[in-house]
Amino acid sequence: MSILTTLASASVCPSDIAEPLMLSTRTEMNVPERLAWTIDRLGIAGNETMLEIGGGRGIAAALVLSKLTTGRLVGIDRSGTAIEAARALNQVDERAGRLRLIQTAIESFDAGVDRFDIVFAINVNLFWIDAGAALETVRGLLKPDGRLVLAYEPPSASQIESISARLRINLEAAGWQVTATDRAEQAPLLLATASPF
Repeated sequence: MSILTTLASASVCPSDIAEPLMLSTRTEMNVPERLAWTIDRLGIAGNETMLEIGGGRGIAAALVLSKLTTGRLVGIDRSGTAIEAARALNQVDERAGRLRLIQTAIESFDAGVDRFDIVFAINVNLFWIDAGAALETVRGLLKPDGRLVLAYEPPSASQIESISARLRINLEAAGWQVTATDRAEQAPLLLATASPF
């Protein structure tokens, strides 16, 4: 269904059409391969409650939101500048209540009563450098069958093995089990899925 068909079937005021059309052209954005590759591997059914850690300028959030139907996304980042950029890109979804953006570090994040089906982070080095506190926070944020998905694009393919090994060590030391890994064939991309023991 095209965006025009979607808007025609909804009760949309003509003055509101320009903004959703502009923001709905996300496929025309310059989307980094690591973001598209990761989001395609999250296994989004559409009804999940999701948390993105270190979401930056909001491009991955836009990709996730294009796959969510009844689900919601919370995006956190330490940078106020990044949160404002994500807010500008995804303002329609934020106003509709499908997206909440918060400037905070994962260790300080208070989700209230929210619990998440999928928590994901792309190129957040914290998890393979010093992950203890962050992993403890994420453990408390997941639903019982929830999962953590971490993706990395190192500068060179030769670093994938060392990052993968360090990530596994950190996850297992914090009481997590790596349930799946994936690597891109044409680019130095690594994805690890984990769940608490």
